[in-house]
Amino acid sequence: MNTAEQMVEKDRRRAILIVLVMAPAYMMPARGLREQIGLAGYVVSLDRVATDCAWLAEQGLVEWKNDVATLSDRGADVALGRAQVPGVKRPEPGQLQ
Repeated sequence: MNTAEQMVEKDRRRAILIVLVMAPAYMMPARGLREQIGLAGYVVSLDRVATDCAWLAEQGLVEWKNDVATLSDRGADVALGRAQVPGVKRPEPGQLQ
């Protein structure tokens, strides 16, 4: 994977976390995540969303069960820039979402 692909992957993972920050009950099924991150320009397959969510779950940022992602407290901290995890893009200075 080249550097540009890595940057897109990190940003897409953060986009998933941001969608979950704004979702009712901080949870959303894979199809909803795909639709929402698609609005931000990340047109990906359900397999890609599932892979990203499984990776985020391994990092403790979401719970991934039955194709539904639920944001953890740590995931919210990472999404909002209060914590860092390698593999997830940090927000730019002044960027809240």
